[in-house]
Amino acid sequence: MDLNRLKIGLFNECFPPIQDGVSQVVENYARLMHQAGHDVTVATAKVPSFDYPHPYKVQNILSIPIPVRRPYRWGLPTWMVPWQPIYNFQSDIIHVHSPFTASRIALKLRKKYGMPVVATFHSKFKDDFRASVPSDTIVNWMVKNIMQVFAAVDEVWVGAPAVLEVMREYGFKGHAEVVPHAIDFDLTGVNVPLLKAQSKSELGVPADVPCFLFVGQIIHAKNVLYTLEALRLLHQKNIPFKMFYVGKGNASDELVHTIKRYGMQDCVEWVGQLHDREELQKYYAAADLFLFPSLYDTLGLVVREAAAHQTPSLLLEGSTSAKDMLHGQNGFLAPQTGVADFAQAIENVLSDTELRLKVGEQSAMCLGKTWNQVVPEVVDRYRSLIIRKQK
Repeated sequence: MDLNRLKIGLFNECFPPIQDGVSQVVENYARLMHQAGHDVTVATAKVPSFDYPHPYKVQNILSIPIPVRRPYRWGLPTWMVPWQPIYNFQSDIIHVHSPFTASRIALKLRKKYGMPVVATFHSKFKDDFRASVPSDTIVNWMVKNIMQVFAAVDEVWVGAPAVLEVMREYGFKGHAEVVPHAIDFDLTGVNVPLLKAQSKSELGVPADVPCFLFVGQIIHAKNVLYTLEALRLLHQKNIPFKMFYVGKGNASDELVHTIKRYGMQDCVEWVGQLHDREELQKYYAAADLFLFPSLYDTLGLVVREAAAHQTPSLLLEGSTSAKDMLHGQNGFLAPQTGVADFAQAIENVLSDTELRLKVGEQSAMCLGKTWNQVVPEVVDRYRSLIIRKQK
């Protein structure tokens, strides 16, 4: 085995063109590890008819659509498809990013070939289950089932200590390594204030009008309509602003309908999903404040992507995503006491431009770590685990 050129498997049901925080993690791992000379294969539930243009290999896990969570796909249970090509995959290490079919296949491959398996815990799966399953008994069984995966792998990773707290709530009793996540926007040497002004102009937002932004899945779990209700209160006070929602999900139609019902089409716009990262960057740069009242997310990579553009975020106190936030230093926090208080928190931020700009600069320094900095550490951890496994 050549430890300078590893054969790496990255397993996850979701991968671009399906966009979410986990798929972005996997894509950045794959891209930068390939650029570093490693032999990388992504195993994922491929989207039919999509031509995967990547320089590394993308191998299919047989799957079917999830009707209630389009465009996501569900990998078929391992006992149904033992003949699919992925079962012959050999590598030096496998890193799984979901505890479903992808991880079950990885554990079968470990049994067959002996490579170590790492698993990163990304999401509040219990919230996902509760949204679609009416029985607490079944939800608890599902959580117990996925936690068996994390108990079975060779090493568990979390992006921050707060994520381990979620795992403990789910019954995980083992050890987890904290391996931070990062972003793929590198603004080293960029005149960020100039970029922000140019982006605002290109998006047609007047320089003196506050610009707000949300990026992510348009689903109820992300509190997207909660944000809209708060903005409605500002609108009723005749406070000028422009809000962009970037992303899509099963609440997209309801969001658009509600914007129209409130007569807020001039100040609130649903952009849809952006696959072009340069186009997405315009929205991050144009924003004066990133609105992210999600209780669902464990980390919120979008918060860090906004921070790289000196756009501070407003989050809810006590949320997992807010654990690294210090109010008035690298972000802003609002109490979990209702829409009116969230709207007031937005007003408070707007009332102190000097503080908002200062917090934006500080957030870029605290939260804007890039994948170029993180991935070499990841590969070193892979090597260490491989050596330990061999011994």
